Amino acid sequence: MTCAMELVRYLHLIHYSGFVGAQFLNSILVFLILTRSENLLGNYRYAMLVFTLCSMLYSWVEILVQPVAHMKGSMFVVFMDSSILSLNNPLGQFLTCLHCVLSGFVASLLACQFIYRYIALCRTHLLTYLQDSKLWLIFIPSLFVFTVWHVGFFHGMPNTLEKQIYLHEELMTCFQMDSFVTPFVGPMYWSRDSNGDIHWKPFEVLAALSCSAVLGACFFTIIFCASRIFAKMRNSKHHFSAKTLDVNKQLFRMLCIQTVIPMITMYVPVALFVILPMFGKDIPYLGNLTSSSLAVYPLIEPIIAITCIASFRKAVIGE
Repeated sequence: MTCAMELVRYLHLIHYSGFVGAQFLNSILVFLILTRSENLLGNYRYAMLVFTLCSMLYSWVEILVQPVAHMKGSMFVVFMDSSILSLNNPLGQFLTCLHCVLSGFVASLLACQFIYRYIALCRTHLLTYLQDSKLWLIFIPSLFVFTVWHVGFFHGMPNTLEKQIYLHEELMTCFQMDSFVTPFVGPMYWSRDSNGDIHWKPFEVLAALSCSAVLGACFFTIIFCASRIFAKMRNSKHHFSAKTLDVNKQLFRMLCIQTVIPMITMYVPVALFVILPMFGKDIPYLGNLTSSSLAVYPLIEPIIAITCIASFRKAVIGE
């Protein structure tokens, strides 16, 4: 058994552990949001609920796909290594692409939560546009991210015969996976002809960069909103009641931790995973780190929320 295959075995243990933990903890968080947050969080609880339910959905898709990420030369690839589904079928290809799309979509939902808190604190006159059924408007940025990532992964990075041939020896040697039947998705940025000349594939480069750009815009939005929220709480601490200020501090702390931890453990490795193949570079086992981080992502989020919000923490551990 190759070292890569041994690492994949451990990766699948992380997949299963992450799935069970994510479903259990997110179910607890859903219960807490529905029963312990109405008077505390107001309409913001619905934004939290959407984020939590989407994390649970993402976790289901991930356990069905059990994705493995790998880099070779001018491309990165995410392929299905699931014993649950038959590999050689259109459903497997669909779920592999959907897993990638949902990872970006769930990440972008954090930006929507920051936008809501920014409006609630810094642009309160706009809250009237987000009341009741209009609350869905806050998720427009995430819907845009979903659309761009859907086009990018489903159409901009197709599973082609050229890629199957390019990956065949690599996947067979490292993972004993047949690229001709295994569902996978990923861009091939460039290829070499018989003379060794490089030929770029602009549509695949554009697809990858577009997905990265819209997610990067979400993080710049988070930074902007976080800075304004922090400044507002600091400058208005004498104008808020002690309870209101405490609630806003709890939510701000939760959102910051939910952003910082995944950024360090997941999005930086993912960014390297996307960028390095453009230069034909590789970091050994970076794909395993990326896959592992994506697997535990839905598990980390509810722990942060339950820990940071006092009423949730008290309900769970009786503090």
